[in-house]
Amino acid sequence: MKIVDVKPCYRITLENDNYGVEAYIGADSKLRITFEDGNTLTGYIECVEYGTSPDENDTLIIRTEDGRLFILLGNQIEDIEELPQ
Repeated sequence: MKIVDVKPCYRITLENDNYGVEAYIGADSKLRITFEDGNTLTGYIECVEYGTSPDENDTLIIRTEDGRLFILLGNQIEDIEELPQ
């Protein structure tokens, strides 16, 4: 057996009051992020800073196609969707 492909990715866990779902998103994927208020942001993950405890938010830094950077807290995000490149 030999390795034929290695892709870095992020594991995203989405939860609501009833259940949780895990999704794997490629590190270089284009994303559409939907916030609790319904607004969306499209871009690429530049960096992730993980909380050091379950009570601490994870932080995503997103780079948009025009080069702007946004710092997002995990608890403000309603959904993350991987888009075709």
